[in-house]
Amino acid sequence: MIDSIYAGPGKIFTATKALWPEGENGMLKYDVEQERNDVSSSNHGRITATGGDVTTKVSLTPFDNWGALSVLYPTIIKTPAIGSRAHGAADVPATIWTPDGRKYLLPRVAVTKHPELHLGVGKALYGPCEFTGLIATAKNVGDVAAFHTITESAAADPGGVMTMADFIREAWTGVWGTVAGFGGDGGSAIQAEEEWVISVNAKYSALKVQKLTRSMKLDSVEIMAKLRPVGPTHTQIDAALAIQAGRLLGQRFSTAATDLVLTSASAKTITLKNADIVGAGFEFGGTKLGTGEIGFVTGITFTAGVVQPLIVFSA
Repeated sequence: MIDSIYAGPGKIFTATKALWPEGENGMLKYDVEQERNDVSSSNHGRITATGGDVTTKVSLTPFDNWGALSVLYPTIIKTPAIGSRAHGAADVPATIWTPDGRKYLLPRVAVTKHPELHLGVGKALYGPCEFTGLIATAKNVGDVAAFHTITESAAADPGGVMTMADFIREAWTGVWGTVAGFGGDGGSAIQAEEEWVISVNAKYSALKVQKLTRSMKLDSVEIMAKLRPVGPTHTQIDAALAIQAGRLLGQRFSTAATDLVLTSASAKTITLKNADIVGAGFEFGGTKLGTGEIGFVTGITFTAGVVQPLIVFSA
């Protein structure tokens, strides 16, 4: 008789929020990533290996709950706190729980791959995200419960109630300042042919002691919204690029940048601060509309030397 068949869905609970995988049979994965350092000799080739760095990864595509943004886009990303520690000074645990009563307690986690946002009719709100798990601060490799604790059965639900009250998968429009053709000049708001996609390029450095990752430091953040636009003419897009009139070679971007405000059919808003247009294309033939993809990229602004937000979400 086989007593150890594992199957069924799971959720991850961290702080006060639970995340459920999106889609029927949606996957939540927990992987241990263990570095092995080969030991070799000239006469024998590879003989064995010694243990090196150990981290863990939790990966999933979260369900479309607007409230999950507070976990997936933490404050250090929205208002970049460069040099800060993604995992903080104190251990922040997370729990993977399954309806059959299993529990996997991770002592120290943080989101280090922030999901794309897909804004459009019938589009799942989130792309894939990833949590990085580190060794508990008071532990060493080889200690009990250093990276996780597994409960095989009868574990209580750690919290987080599934709700559809903040489910969102609808049409969005955009307004980019008062730039001609981009919604704020009295004309129609920008629409996407299919969807707006917001992506976060966040860079982290691993801080290691004796090769073991003990923390992760935020190095840089850039946020982009991209779409195939419906609204501005090709002449207006060309003018906004300013490569033929306005911006000189070597001149920095965002000298005339302004906020891009996206609004959903149910009045949710996402504001990309100090966004500048990058890239454009014009297409001929095929089955899509003839305006290629454009992007809006945030730039950091300062008030009295203090970094201001890159992105703002409504409640």
